[in-house]
This record gives sequence, C-alpha cells and structure tokens, in this order.
Amino acid sequence: MVFGDSYDSYYFGKSPMEDPELYIRKSPFFKMDKVKAPVLIFHGTADTNVPPAQSWSFFRALQYYGKTPVKFVVFPGEPHGPRKLTHQMRKVEEEVAWFDKYFFKTAPPENEAVKKDSPLFEANRRRSVQQTWANRYGLEFPKSDLEIKKSGMPGGVFVIPEVIRRGELEIGRFEVTRIQYPSCGNKNWGMPRRMRKDDRDEKSFPQNYPANGISLEGAKSYAACLSKLTGQTWRVPYEDEVKDLYEHRDGENTLDYWAGYAPNPEDAARLREKAKELAGTAPLLREVGSFRGQGKDDEEPIYDLGGNVAEWVLTRDGKGKLIGGSADCPADAKANCTPAPEYVGFRVVRGEAKPAKP
Repeated sequence: MVFGDSYDSYYFGKSPMEDPELYIRKSPFFKMDKVKAPVLIFHGTADTNVPPAQSWSFFRALQYYGKTPVKFVVFPGEPHGPRKLTHQMRKVEEEVAWFDKYFFKTAPPENEAVKKDSPLFEANRRRSVQQTWANRYGLEFPKSDLEIKKSGMPGGVFVIPEVIRRGELEIGRFEVTRIQYPSCGNKNWGMPRRMRKDDRDEKSFPQNYPANGISLEGAKSYAACLSKLTGQTWRVPYEDEVKDLYEHRDGENTLDYWAGYAPNPEDAARLREKAKELAGTAPLLREVGSFRGQGKDDEEPIYDLGGNVAEWVLTRDGKGKLIGGSADCPADAKANCTPAPEYVGFRVVRGEAKPAKP
C-alpha cells in the first residue's frame, strides 16, 4: 500500500521514483532464492494494510525457486488479521501443524501423492473397519444354543455394532444395520413377506443398509437387549453428548446428493414426491459407509452422521428427538424438513451415561 512520499523517504531516504534501484536492493522479493526455512503465509483478501498480491508474489517466487517448502493460506473477506473464529482456529491449527512438521519434527511423514480427498486415502482409512462373514459390518458375538433357537437366525453368532472413540464416548461407527437389528428385534423385521429367513440375499434385503423405519421404543429395546446379550451397557445416546458430532456434516446422503444441488423447501417437496416413484419403501438409502467418513487424522472414521437415516437421541428428560441428516431431506438444518418414518434409524453408544454438562 502507498503511504506517500514522506513515509517512503522517512524509511528509505528516497521515494521509489527517485531511486528505484534502492527499492529493488531492499526488497525481499528479489532475495527469495536465498530463503531456506519453510515458509507459511497467511493473508486476508480484504487486507488494506498490505496488498494480498504481495503474498501471492512471494508464494509464487518461492515455488519457482523450489528450495524450501511453502504454503499459502487465504482467508476470504478478512482484513489485516483474521476476525472470524473459524479462521482464527484454522490459523492456529495450520501453525501448530507447520511447527510439528518442520521445527519439532514430530509430525508423521506424509505421502504427498495421496490427497486427503482421494478414494485411495479413504480406502486406507477404512482398513480398520470390522467386518464379519460375507462382509457384514460389525463384530461377531457367539450365541448360546437357546439363543439360536429363540432368534431363528442362522449361524452361531450375533452381529453387533462396532464402536469407535470420540473423546470419552464409545459410539457406533455406523448406524445400526439390517443384519444387526434382528439380533435383538423382530427377526422378520423389514423383510419382504415371502422371503424365508435363509433367503436374505443382498439384492432383496441388503444387510449393510441401515435399519430403517425404527421407532424410539424399537431403538431403546434394541439397546436394552444388546446390554443383556453382551453383559455390557448399550444405550441410545443423549443429545447433549453427541450433538457436536452431527453438526456441519456436508457431502453425505441427503436430498442435496440426489438432487445435485441444495434444494429450497418447494423443490424438496417435489423431489420427495418424485422419489416415491422409485422401487422400494426407502429407495434413497445407501449402504452404511458409502460416503466419506468423518474424523481427524488420528481418529477412527465415523460414518453417516449427516445423512442416510435420521437418528434417534434422547433429551435428558427422556424424550426422543431425531438429529442428523436423512436421505429424504435437504442438508440444511434450517429447511425444517421432517424425515419420513422409513428414513428413521439410530446408532448406539456403549458405556454408562455421564451427567449432563452444566
């Protein structure tokens, strides 16, 4: 930014017009080939103190010489220093990661050829996902002889949900699935009437899909049964302990995905009617885990918090509430869309509930 002749003359003795060579000699831009330390640049697009073009010039010059790592982070609409909390947090995270990598040398080595939004990166993150026979998601839990007779389910095991950690909470990696729910629910739940229990093929009854059309009582009964079956405490989560996990989950199985854009309320109503023309009771559902998992690099991914089926949670006074996105509603929570019953399911948590935070 030009502050005037007096400003330039005070610092440099002459203005750029009087002695342009002086400014070339003083400018760090013409010394970029000597920079050896890794460089992290931040700049707001609305900065009126220092033109953003200067940072772009430095960034491109360092890239041109290629002698040191350089990263440029742009904050849209920010002045000379970020004001928005999200931008401030991003700046701190970038700085910590930069120091860990280049100063403290504590960051794990990265394969820069593998991008975090690539299918290969996602496939590697899924390596720890637990699967049972025939690629059913979950963990095997052995049945007693009596349980085999009572359940009417083939085989000597139940399939129960896999949990991952978020802080002190152990929560289902996926929504409770169609192979898991009958273990503690109606053994013929959700099946076509003419299908025998030993004919549950993937085409007619895809078992890695979320259990859907589930009432609050059905979710609570399943958790109670699972507790009795395993000797562990399973339950429907409280809203206050999981609500942060469900917020700001974009790019999942919602009506936005099926429409190809973010529909307004009028369009959403038309889209939902059009979806009813498809075969099946809930044709917009997809196999759990079909969309990108959520979680930091050092966390196990968790899936479908923002879509597929809306999920039951409990308020502290014991009332049920649906949170998270669903395949038949827009992603925007402000749309005030109520999921159809066939797009309602749940996930469970393991362990005793802690008191609500004040």
